[in-house]
Amino acid sequence: MKGFLFEELNGGASCRTYLIVSPRTRDALIVDPVLELVPSYLQRLGKDQLRLTLVVDTHTHADHLSGGRELARMTGAVHAGAPLAVVERPLHEGDVLEVGDVRIAVWETPGHTSDSLVLRLEDRVLTGDTLLIGATGRTDLPTGDAESEYHSLQRLLSLPGDTLVFPSHDYGGRTFSTIGHERLTNPRLRLDYEVFMRLMTTPRSEKPARLEEALAYNTRPRVEQEPYVEPEQNVAFL
Repeated sequence: MKGFLFEELNGGASCRTYLIVSPRTRDALIVDPVLELVPSYLQRLGKDQLRLTLVVDTHTHADHLSGGRELARMTGAVHAGAPLAVVERPLHEGDVLEVGDVRIAVWETPGHTSDSLVLRLEDRVLTGDTLLIGATGRTDLPTGDAESEYHSLQRLLSLPGDTLVFPSHDYGGRTFSTIGHERLTNPRLRLDYEVFMRLMTTPRSEKPARLEEALAYNTRPRVEQEPYVEPEQNVAFL
């Protein structure tokens, strides 16, 4: 039986944010928060009187503005993960995050971005944009690398088949998968190396709608950070 509480916070939107809680200490970790939804995260923490100790971004996001720095600023939590020049606590291969009595292993899984990370708990893995449900993270955006992605995916596929998979995005309303299911059904994981490389190195014409804005905001060095004022616009998860 798992010794932690686990919840997705964005209500099924394509961007996924995860809450991990130690029931014993009520310490909490939030993974891949979206800036526009920070007020709802604070409300959720307050509802059960949870103490946010860590906020983790699994990679440099190119499609939305990260809420990591704002959550950390407003709660006193440590902002960890990526990008290295932005967060208070960079994360590397072999690091272990402690949230109360919950231990979370950190894997470096470059490919979608050079700073991509995966978080592994006892029965599940938070795969960021490295492994998606039925797909993999694209590698044609800044710092992407198809060969690194291929090897990172092979490492994930070495996990037990019943390991639960929770990605940072899903565009089909699915909540989770398993490593075994992805081995059998994910079209990109069934490609051999040469075909995978051809597919993943072919430029794609479509880009994330907020690419330039997201990269500019999400990579601002920590010493330059200031509270972000959201412009008047509709929130879109693209």
